[in-house]
Amino acid sequence: MMRALKLALCVAPLLMHLAACAAARTAGWDTPAMTGKEAGAEVADKAVVSKKKAEAILLWKKRINQVDLEKSLKLFEEVAKQSPDDAEVLVYLCRGHYFLADGHLTDTAMKKATWEAGIAWGERALASNLDFRTQVTTGGKKVEEALDSLTVEQVPALYWTASNLGKWARLSGLPTLLGNKNRIRLMIERVEKLQPDFFHGAAPRYWGAYYAVAPSFAGGSLPKSEENFNRSLKMANNYFGTHVLIADTLAPKKGDKAMFKKHLEFVINGKPEVLPDLVPEQIVEQRKAKKMLEKMAEYF
Repeated sequence: MMRALKLALCVAPLLMHLAACAAARTAGWDTPAMTGKEAGAEVADKAVVSKKKAEAILLWKKRINQVDLEKSLKLFEEVAKQSPDDAEVLVYLCRGHYFLADGHLTDTAMKKATWEAGIAWGERALASNLDFRTQVTTGGKKVEEALDSLTVEQVPALYWTASNLGKWARLSGLPTLLGNKNRIRLMIERVEKLQPDFFHGAAPRYWGAYYAVAPSFAGGSLPKSEENFNRSLKMANNYFGTHVLIADTLAPKKGDKAMFKKHLEFVINGKPEVLPDLVPEQIVEQRKAKKMLEKMAEYF
């Protein structure tokens, strides 16, 4: 216990220094579209906008194909330009950019830029809550201090913004990851409070990974990790992403090859259509599982 405390005291100043060097970015609510300066934002033929949105949603259903996903996102962007207060469209853009980077792109720089774009779209969706928007734009509050103003309607935006932020921060380096970890944690806590079972056990799935990868002096705990992953599986055992995350984070930390193989084989042998609305995501997780199993020796 004393050794861990001493280590934490020694590391803390370094972590604070690194966090201070985090990469800067412009919040979504400070972009031209949210301030009313985007070209064409004032011109909105409702019939045309509605048609584009419907076309974008049809293409979204084909998102397992990168070309169709990119076409969908382009149409959603056009709708967002003409109808900037459509929170549903903004969430599609936030989630869509996450999936594009996670499921299709391979170039690190492109993945990073795509996740960063996803953050901005998500922040615009969060800012559809006037109370939250006022607090962070003119009220002088940090995002972390204004999260309590968000309601269950903003849960999708909260979760996908946090997901994009986590991926972007990791690719941006340790300083940026440390500079954003508290915001991500608080956003997930808000999701869990408002909708505990959101997106197939997303919150406990996050905590499972968090406790697995965090060092012990920073709260990491393999028993807590396993407990939270089991909570997530209890909510949605057929969601492949949880099984892949267990294999990626918890199993190697435990040195448990049997756990690693068990969860990946469950995914590989599973049927994506068991979750009809998530077949593209399920297929992507199957691809990940196959690659991980082929490279099992790199994990142990």
